[in-house]
Amino acid sequence: MRSLLMAAAVVSLLASCAGPENRLPPATASVPGPYRVLDTSPPAKPQQEIVPVPASPLPSGYTLTDTSGWSTDEEEGQRAILRHGEVAIDTVDLNFGVAAVGEDSLVFLPVRTDSMPLSRTSVPTYDRFPTEHVLWTPTSRRKLRDVLPFFNAGASSPTIPSMSVIHYWGIAPRAPTNRLYAMRYDFRRARVDSVFLDREDPLATDYRYHLGIPQIHGTEVSFDGVILDESTWRVIRHDPPPR
Repeated sequence: MRSLLMAAAVVSLLASCAGPENRLPPATASVPGPYRVLDTSPPAKPQQEIVPVPASPLPSGYTLTDTSGWSTDEEEGQRAILRHGEVAIDTVDLNFGVAAVGEDSLVFLPVRTDSMPLSRTSVPTYDRFPTEHVLWTPTSRRKLRDVLPFFNAGASSPTIPSMSVIHYWGIAPRAPTNRLYAMRYDFRRARVDSVFLDREDPLATDYRYHLGIPQIHGTEVSFDGVILDESTWRVIRHDPPPR
């Protein structure tokens, strides 16, 4: 990954952070070469088309094809197969998207298909669901929670990175509840900014978007109505949380 994320940098970032329901839309197999193909069986009713370019354009040679839907009891969305040339890399959630965070580094949210059918009718149906966000390169694959401090795949409600920067809720377990932080991470600079939001939450829910996705408006970032200044990463005011 061109040495974007050094191990020492990750350790120091973790140390620096240790101090202190919006209902939004909501099996691996190896192949020759450096790529790994994951859950790439053809989706139902594939459409051979490329979906719109995400906020951070994909590097040359990468495409998103075969769009289809996925759903669970709590969520639903769209998915597509991420490819490099003719090689399928993974099936990814299009609600989150795919972001380029370096010349050869991508962040995305894989979608899996349950192996057990929901019903044994003549045309069985299957649960399809997102798993954990990953940081991917042609030679490596890491769970995002192993890279970002206080990142929780099921509760952090991250934004798709824009200009290599991702915003998310930091979840710091502190029995009997969790302390919540506003987090910002720049992949290319290996830099993290965090601030305690003076809020705790037991997160006693399976709903992925219990904590609203951070919203960016000009130079301000909102975490459920707690407004931070983008340049200083300090809380500047509290607005009513979005409904």
